[in-house]
Amino acid sequence: MKEKKGIEIDNLFIKHEIIKLRLITESIENPNKKFPTARQIAEDNGVSELTVKKVEKELAKKGYLISNKKGGTRATTKFAKEQVSSYITVKESFKGFVDTLLKNGFSKEDIMALVYDVLSKIEDDFSNVIYTEKDENVAIFAKREIEKKINRRVIFKPFETLKTELKNRILKNKIIVVPFFCYMQLESLSYESIKVIPIKAKHPLEGFSEINNLPFGSRIFYIAASKLDKENANSIYRDILRRRYRIYIYTQDEIFSNRHLLSFADVVVGYDWIIESEEFLLKGVRTVIKRNRFDDEEGMRIIECYLEKLEAV
Repeated sequence: MKEKKGIEIDNLFIKHEIIKLRLITESIENPNKKFPTARQIAEDNGVSELTVKKVEKELAKKGYLISNKKGGTRATTKFAKEQVSSYITVKESFKGFVDTLLKNGFSKEDIMALVYDVLSKIEDDFSNVIYTEKDENVAIFAKREIEKKINRRVIFKPFETLKTELKNRILKNKIIVVPFFCYMQLESLSYESIKVIPIKAKHPLEGFSEINNLPFGSRIFYIAASKLDKENANSIYRDILRRRYRIYIYTQDEIFSNRHLLSFADVVVGYDWIIESEEFLLKGVRTVIKRNRFDDEEGMRIIECYLEKLEAV
């Protein structure tokens, strides 16, 4: 007899989660669809009517379903088009993994147990703090600075994705941290249990013209974090700095591909995570200046204060 590769888990829990997953799938793929009665769903899936009703009540609270006596239970338009597309793509990939598990002797219950075991481990690392800004190349590293300062895990979400989630009121009990220049666009979308906190984001070239110990005409090389950062640095700082220095602005890729350029640099400046990653290229440079994205102790204290209140609830 083939040995079963099982994971012990409560059978009622598995049935509850299977029904939930099926109803979520239906609500995503068929928005506004009217569902069969709880009794019919129960009969079709071999579970009790009470289990179905519990799942429907839970999903209605989260906004996936809407239910009333006259109209019955329907799926809502909870997800944006981009999320639906992403969901379907991930679902197809996931089918391949499930098929492999089934061929290796895992039962449906084993697979569901495995899924929720993984989910529970992910939730252990879950955070109520989200960081976002429009330049994702900067944001992914910038959020690490916040993590170090508040000693908490921080989730990064793309700016447009977060805007969509706020518009649809998907998020709950979250602290959203944004640079000041993104604040107004998200603050207007905030609602109960969502707090948007602006913090001062500092560009490495900000205030550079006030440094008096650099000789006039010094060759300043700025290593930009992304193409967008390069464009912004060109439009905002080049005119200011070229009055005193010769300013050159390159992305990381451009510097890496043309590393001989650094032999002409008197000063190299950039975000700390960029300088640290390129240190082996900068050994011959006279002066290297690395700067943090954030220097806002008051903003960090506000984040910690709201976190304490949120965790106390």
